Amino acid sequence: MYSAKYANAAKKIRTSLIPMIVLLAFFAAVSWYIIKPLAIPLAWSILLSYFAHPLFNYLYKRPLNGKHKNVAAAISTVVILVFMAIPILLISIFVTREAMRISRSLMESGLISASYSELTAAAKTIPFVGYLADKFGKAANIPLMDTLIKNNARYVTSFLTTVSSRLFESLLSMLLVMLIVAITSFFLVRDGDKMIAYAGDLLPLSDEARKNFIGRTAVMLKAVVCGIIMTAAIQGALGGLGWWYVKLPHPIFFGFCMFLTAMIPFVGTPSVWVPGALVLLLHGNYIGCAILLAWGLLVVSTIDNFIKPIFISEGSNIHMLVIFIGLFGGLYAWGFLGVFVGPLILSLALFVLDIYHSILKTPYENNPEEKEEKEEKKND
Repeated sequence: MYSAKYANAAKKIRTSLIPMIVLLAFFAAVSWYIIKPLAIPLAWSILLSYFAHPLFNYLYKRPLNGKHKNVAAAISTVVILVFMAIPILLISIFVTREAMRISRSLMESGLISASYSELTAAAKTIPFVGYLADKFGKAANIPLMDTLIKNNARYVTSFLTTVSSRLFESLLSMLLVMLIVAITSFFLVRDGDKMIAYAGDLLPLSDEARKNFIGRTAVMLKAVVCGIIMTAAIQGALGGLGWWYVKLPHPIFFGFCMFLTAMIPFVGTPSVWVPGALVLLLHGNYIGCAILLAWGLLVVSTIDNFIKPIFISEGSNIHMLVIFIGLFGGLYAWGFLGVFVGPLILSLALFVLDIYHSILKTPYENNPEEKEEKEEKKND
C-alpha cells in the first residue's frame, strides 16, 4: 500500500511542470540580477547588431564566399563601433569647444566677477533689457545684491570645476560601454539567426503566428528607429538652416543639437531655437527674431507631425496613440533607449493580444480536433 502511494506520488512529481517552472523562475531571477547592470549596453548591442546584420550577410556570402564567418562578424562589429564613436567624438569636440568659448567669453566680459552695479550698467546698453534695468535700477544700492552676485560667481566657478573633473569619469564609463557593446555585438551579429530561431521555438504559438511575430518585430524595429532618426535629422537640418539664415553663430553645432533634442519627447527643437530667438531679441534684431520664431514654429516643429507618422505608423500598421505612449513611457523607464524600445514592446504586446483574441474568437477553426468533437456532439 505504501509503495503504491509512493510510486503514484513520484509519478506526479516527474510529470508535473511545477518543479520545472520554479527552477526556471529561480534561474531567471538570478540571471536578471547578473545582467541588470549591463542591461542598457546589451540593449544597444541588440539594436545596433540588428541593423548591422545585413552587412554581415553580404560580407559572409559575397566577398568571403561563405567562409571566415568570424572575419565578417569582426568587420561588422568595427562598423558598429565606428557608428557609435563618430557621433560621440563629434559631440565631445563640439561641446568642449563651445564650452571653452563660452567660458572664455564669460571671463573676458567680466560678468562673473562684476558687481551688481556694473552688471546693471552693462544691461542698460541692451535693447528692451535696458528699460527693465532703468526701472529696477534702484536695487543697485542694496549691499545684499553685491553679496548675491559674488556668491553666484563662486557657484559658477565651482560648477565648471566639477564638470571638468567628471569628464574623465564619463570618458572611462563610455569606453567600458563601448567594450561591452563590441564583445556582445560580435556574437549577436555572428550567431543572431540561431538565437532568433531558438527564441522563436520557445514561443507558445503556431508556426504561422511565430513567423508573423518575428516579422512584426523586425518591421516595427525598423519603422521606429528609422522614423525617429530620419524625422530628427530633417528637423535638425531645417533648424540649422534657419539658424544660419538669421546669421546666428555655429549653425552646424546648433543644428546637431536640434537633431538630438528632436528625438526626446517634451524637449524637442524649441529648446534650441527659442533661446536663439531670445538672443536676437536682446541684441535688437527683431526681424531675425521673428523669422526664427516663425520658421521654428511653422516648419521645424510642425513637420514632425507629418513625417514621423509616415515612417512609423504606416510602416508598422500601428496606431499613433500606441507610438505616443511608447515614446513617453519608454523615455521615463529607460531613458533615451526607451524612445526606441517603448513603442516596440507595446506593439508586440498588442500583436500577442491580437493572436489571443483571434484564438478566442474562432476556437474551433484553430483547433480541428475540438471542431470535430463539437460536430459529433451535435450529431448525437
